[in-house]
Amino acid sequence: MNNIKPELPKNPGLDSLRLTRTLISLALISFGMILYEIVLTRIFAVILSYHYVFAVLSLAMLGVGMGGLLLQKAKRICPSPGNYLFAIITALSTGFATALILYLTQAVSASLGGAVTWFVLFLPLIPFLFFGMTIASFFQQAPERSSLLYGYDIAGGALAALVVVPLLNTVPATTAAFIVVLVLATASIILMTAESLKWSTSILWLSALLIAAGGIWLAPQGILPIKNNQSKDINRLLYDASGNGRVIETRWSAFGQTTLVENEQLPDEKMIYVDGAAGTSMFSFQALLNDSTLRSDLTSNFGQFFPFYFLNENEKNSALIIGTGGGRDILVALFGGVSSITAVEVNPDLVQIVKDYEDFNGGLYTKLPNVEIVVVEGRSFIRNTSEKYDLLMLALPVTKSSRSIDGYALTENYLFTVEAFSDYLDRLTPEGRIIFVTHGNAELYRLLGLALKAFEKRGIPNQQAMNHLYSVSKHNMPALVVKKTPFEGKDMQERHAALHQLGYDQGDYFVPFQEQTSYLLPVPNDSTSTIEWSMFDQNLYDLSDGTMTMENFAKKFPLNISPVYDDNPFFYNFDKTLPPPFRQLYGLLVLGVGIVVLVISVKKSPDQIKLGFVRPFSRYREMKWFLLVFVLLGMGFMMLEIALFQKLSLYLGNPVSASSVLLFSLLLGVGAGSLSSAWITDRLALAVIFSTIAVFFLSLTYNYFLDKFLASVTSVPLQAGLLTGFIGFAMGFPFPLTLRMMNNHGLEKFTAAMWGANGLASVAGAVTAMIIGIEWGFTEVLIVGGGLYLFASLLSYYIQASDSPFSSK
Repeated sequence: MNNIKPELPKNPGLDSLRLTRTLISLALISFGMILYEIVLTRIFAVILSYHYVFAVLSLAMLGVGMGGLLLQKAKRICPSPGNYLFAIITALSTGFATALILYLTQAVSASLGGAVTWFVLFLPLIPFLFFGMTIASFFQQAPERSSLLYGYDIAGGALAALVVVPLLNTVPATTAAFIVVLVLATASIILMTAESLKWSTSILWLSALLIAAGGIWLAPQGILPIKNNQSKDINRLLYDASGNGRVIETRWSAFGQTTLVENEQLPDEKMIYVDGAAGTSMFSFQALLNDSTLRSDLTSNFGQFFPFYFLNENEKNSALIIGTGGGRDILVALFGGVSSITAVEVNPDLVQIVKDYEDFNGGLYTKLPNVEIVVVEGRSFIRNTSEKYDLLMLALPVTKSSRSIDGYALTENYLFTVEAFSDYLDRLTPEGRIIFVTHGNAELYRLLGLALKAFEKRGIPNQQAMNHLYSVSKHNMPALVVKKTPFEGKDMQERHAALHQLGYDQGDYFVPFQEQTSYLLPVPNDSTSTIEWSMFDQNLYDLSDGTMTMENFAKKFPLNISPVYDDNPFFYNFDKTLPPPFRQLYGLLVLGVGIVVLVISVKKSPDQIKLGFVRPFSRYREMKWFLLVFVLLGMGFMMLEIALFQKLSLYLGNPVSASSVLLFSLLLGVGAGSLSSAWITDRLALAVIFSTIAVFFLSLTYNYFLDKFLASVTSVPLQAGLLTGFIGFAMGFPFPLTLRMMNNHGLEKFTAAMWGANGLASVAGAVTAMIIGIEWGFTEVLIVGGGLYLFASLLSYYIQASDSPFSSK
């Protein structure tokens, strides 16, 4: 009969008081690491292009894993370092690295911007390397306590996930980085109290910590993108030839840094940027009323206004605007004569800035009785309202920033998927229509693909669906108008004539029921050559007359314009191959797989092996199987985390609060599972097998029954938290139990190395999850992640079933 009881102290060096200090310090260090990781995503989302955020996270995990692997080498340099020393160095490196990032990015000239980008991108590797060494040193010191240590480690991370949103909504990200250093300093002090240190030594270390923290405290709270980063819209206004652009104010929140900018040459317009990108205009309402030339930018020169020339009064009673930004779309609707306007915006800071500057914008968000502002994510609002609207307006928002605190969502959201388009059609009145404004033909074509698929699901084939829409273009910003019911031929003839008269034919446009006109035009300076000019966009025309399908069009188009779905909502990924940085990270993934294959396939004797890190796997053959288990657990954990967060965020709405709730509940479940595993003292491999199989079946269950689990709108956050916490509880058992299995087999000196291998596998899991999600979807990510846990259970069964020394006793 199995004896089930708590872990008993086996390390005489860890008495009760010292154990308490160790656990509290470990939790604080883990708290600081997760908080710092999230804070860095906020900082890097401002100073660098959005796609670097994922690279930073991957490099952070890489540093943590490498720290575990390099712990033994560090101990050769310093034979008997205390945990306090690792904690102090971690705090110092965190403080100095962050201060250096902030000062370099703000102080260097534009000519050095490229070099600074790569320098600051890899700079966080240093503190995360020491984070890895510090945490691994705890496990190496007492491997028999792995369940308790892992539980407190994860609990610290869960606490960070819980407090990060309120913290970032209270202080700037730069101040939050200062708080991280103070937390790490506190952990260092707790550990120092357990050592017999001289007062002079303690004061020296504390002074260094204060200096490291002070460097961040003195850094500017409002930061700007690196100057030569042309992907940041704010740079083009601040550093243009006129030199008249200036920042009025900056606000921080968990959503990011929101900056208000003005330019003397545009006195009646101010720009609002989120993380230095996605600029949105805030106009002076009074100036628009008084100046017809200024007003024409919204009426005569903006494709979103064109449909209003032809709307009857009963076709513009109500409008829903998603992503209202600084209010331009509201102005279009007001000048177009819409009676009632509901405007939805996800960024509360942006809304508050418009409200605070009501004297400039005429109280657009505060004084107009027919305008209602709702701060919520657009798709969530659509799914939870029963109202019908005559007009649904979306000027495609390109956020170019990481929208979730975990950094994995990139710019993607659920506003532009086939399912979203179906939701939009459901929210229209019978004569209602959707008005999109895009930034080029690639976005126009992809939106068209979503519309055709949505109509196809309603039994309307592509050729007939083309009668439900038309497009106009001015200043290379095509607008797509989609009507719930088909247009009439005579209506389209009127619109066709008007778009030529008003100049909305400057690019890709199309009107159904009208004949295509083409001419052969001579090529300038070449009397022997001609070029064919077509009035309508030929691709759209071919779709309308049935001579081409959307699938064939997508294949021949040079960019990726295939329809996207809720399962892989990467609307802005126009690459037909893997987008950056995943192409580069894929190479690292292949390298990692090659190293694992090299290690587990080695058959030479230890004396014949020249690579030092491979030699232990030849001397202790069982290490190969333990390595595979830790690699599978690391990859599986990250894949399940990313897939679950991506799927559940659709139901939770706000990307910031959603990722915080999910990360907290998942880590809380993992921590509870790890602490519960401390009561298991016998048949460790069997417990690993049962827990990993449980994770596998839960992942399958969630894949196919998530809609039913989250059917109740009012309890979605609670249900989502319970779902992630429940699978997290099962995921909390395998890792600490496998570490204890190693200890039982006399392999405790390799604890830190296996901890590091698990961390490196997490990097591979994150990269693999995003690659599979982009190429196929997050359903497949969830299946593969669960399958890795199932494979780990098979390896654990092999370890248990093998002869000595593999029997787990």
